[in-house]
Amino acid sequence: MDKLEFNKFEELVRIGEIDTVIVAAVDMQGKLFGKRIPAGYFIEEAKNGIHTCSINMIWDVELDIGDNFEFSNWDTGFQDMKAVPDLSTMRLCPWCDKTVLVLADLHNAEGDTILEIAPRNILKKQLEKAKQMGYQSFAASEIEFYIFRETPDSIREKSFANLKPLFGYPDDYSIYRLTVDDWFLSQLVRNLEAAAIPVEALKGEWGMGQIELNLRYSEALEMADRTAIYKNGIKEMAVLNELMATFMARPHTNDSGSSCHTHFSFWDKDGKQNLFWDPEDEYQLSTVGRHFLGGIMALAPEFMIFYAPYINSYKRLKDTAGAPNTLTWGFDNRTVSIRCAGKEGGRRIENRIPGADANLYLVLAAMLASGLYGIEEKIDIPNPYLNNAYADPNVKKLPSNLVEAVSLLEKSELAPKLMGEAVINHYLTAAKNEINRFFSSVTDWERKKYFEFI
Repeated sequence: MDKLEFNKFEELVRIGEIDTVIVAAVDMQGKLFGKRIPAGYFIEEAKNGIHTCSINMIWDVELDIGDNFEFSNWDTGFQDMKAVPDLSTMRLCPWCDKTVLVLADLHNAEGDTILEIAPRNILKKQLEKAKQMGYQSFAASEIEFYIFRETPDSIREKSFANLKPLFGYPDDYSIYRLTVDDWFLSQLVRNLEAAAIPVEALKGEWGMGQIELNLRYSEALEMADRTAIYKNGIKEMAVLNELMATFMARPHTNDSGSSCHTHFSFWDKDGKQNLFWDPEDEYQLSTVGRHFLGGIMALAPEFMIFYAPYINSYKRLKDTAGAPNTLTWGFDNRTVSIRCAGKEGGRRIENRIPGADANLYLVLAAMLASGLYGIEEKIDIPNPYLNNAYADPNVKKLPSNLVEAVSLLEKSELAPKLMGEAVINHYLTAAKNEINRFFSSVTDWERKKYFEFI
């Protein structure tokens, strides 16, 4: 199913097949927020924009209001923002009755200035720079998530412990297990396809109740849009079927983490030639590709909060956890952080650092900012890593926790120049708030460790 042209949408409204429009913007975490609008009013007025509160761009996943944000706070009165629908993103929302969804770009309240800190706008800025340099950007995401046979009420009653997974044993690549749960998994694929989100494949993963659902590659902004809608849709469809889905990077201490492996390539302005491919190069990687990869390698530690934004993100990036934690690249090697994959038109760079909890708009923006810097500065790559990167004490490690990541970004002179000072300050503030909340909380681990014996 293709996205909806506006005239087709109007026709569906006229004949009664559509009566609701979800107008959704994207917050710091990559989650959708907005309003449900009656279709008639959307056509008359709301297609030009709706107002929403700027608090949506400062609170965290639990809607706790963050401290020390310059953009919106008690002194600014939590001013309005205007969400202007991008009509080219309109699509059916098949898991909701008679409903379409359209993504919106965030502006100031008057609608005459784009909001610099909004994830979709951040990515657009980097894509425009790439376009001016002669590059078309394409991407794809491989996202993993867990499904539990629980409800929003039951997980709280159990204090998020001893939850029942969709299946109670590892099922990596199991066809049998997917068939048993086809009643739900097939819904996911059919509904995503009907929402103009083409699926490449679905498979079981190593974790109990863990699924990987990969999207087909597309232009980079379209991929980020699809991913935001996909993650929101998976969670909604799960609840509608009395299940719960989570994109936490690592929901269990003793189970595998969930990733968002991100594939990226540049093409020429006509979209006919992959600019990362060079059959004559020793690594079959073009000069553009080498320098793009060199830039990502050079700035990955400083941009870590865009790949791993939460305290929990770093629980995934541990030795033997199936996720990378070293500043390495290679080919068919699952222990490195960046892989060079594919041949000819399929030549691409795969960033294996981001977790499923990452905001893909920010992941792609960080990759573009660092990769374009690598091209401009002609940063070359080290030799590919051929062995077990986990076991080598001599390779450089990525930040092992959010505190380290924040410290590196704070010290970076390049990051504000490449992504904008307001952007860096805003997301640093969010990360610092996350750290402060965590270290102010008493955890189950602490109670189990100390309560009886101290």
